[in-house]
Amino acid sequence: MKYVIFSDTTCDLTPDECVTYGIWPKLFAQNITCYSQDIPVDDPESFYRHLENGDYPPGELKTSSGGYDSAMQVLNDIVEHTDDDVVVVYAGVSPHMSSGTATMMQLALESYAEMYPYRKFVYIDTKCVSNGQATFLQYLAKYNGDDIEAYADELGKHIVHLFTQSDLSYSAKSGRYNIIKRIAMMALSKLKLSPWMYFPSDSKLDMQGKLRHGDTILREWVNYYIEHAADDNEFIRIGYGGSVSQRRAEKFAQMLEERAGVTRDKIQMAYVSPVVGAHTGETVLSFFFKQRDER
Repeated sequence: MKYVIFSDTTCDLTPDECVTYGIWPKLFAQNITCYSQDIPVDDPESFYRHLENGDYPPGELKTSSGGYDSAMQVLNDIVEHTDDDVVVVYAGVSPHMSSGTATMMQLALESYAEMYPYRKFVYIDTKCVSNGQATFLQYLAKYNGDDIEAYADELGKHIVHLFTQSDLSYSAKSGRYNIIKRIAMMALSKLKLSPWMYFPSDSKLDMQGKLRHGDTILREWVNYYIEHAADDNEFIRIGYGGSVSQRRAEKFAQMLEERAGVTRDKIQMAYVSPVVGAHTGETVLSFFFKQRDER
């Protein structure tokens, strides 16, 4: 191997998927608590079932960086089990979404570069979050050139992040938005309107005022894919939360097959990780792929 690539638990990849795609299977951890009780992050099906049952109310789920000890566990494992000439690459969540994680990993890599001066440690901002990171990491793991940082910087600008939620109460009470936006989110949830949300490569999650009823947003996403998909787009990834969202994801996959000619083997279906789901709730649905122009 020329590079060993690892990430954090916002990337929505399971250890088995990491092995399949050539990514280090141990991830830098982020923690979730509810009423001060730790929530397992490695069982998304159970997590979303608890959300649907009302066990984790909006506003009570808190996320935090795993801390330096968690970073050391992963880095020690990599250093112990890889050759000295293999470059260690952390490709993690966008600082716009988790500045604590980004800062922690930058400090950890700098520290390990001092402890192991004969090894190279690289920090990469994927400009991504959630299944967007998973999409990014799969492309990055195939890279075999000499400037992985330049490749990653350009790649992150083209991994499309589209989101929607029918219940915005978790986002409204996540502490990430001001009072005016929180009131608007609660009102939209009552009106059963789903926003077309996207994540620009250089900014925060944005709504841009596109509100849709029912499956209109899914049809528009299919049209967007047809118009913007890159010629070397190898696959797409659909992320979902609870059972209703999962059924909606299956319907969307079928629409992509029928209207965009996407073969089923190109569609990856996956839970949105609990780390992200703590801020979005069980109704989140997301869509990721590589597009021609910058997202």
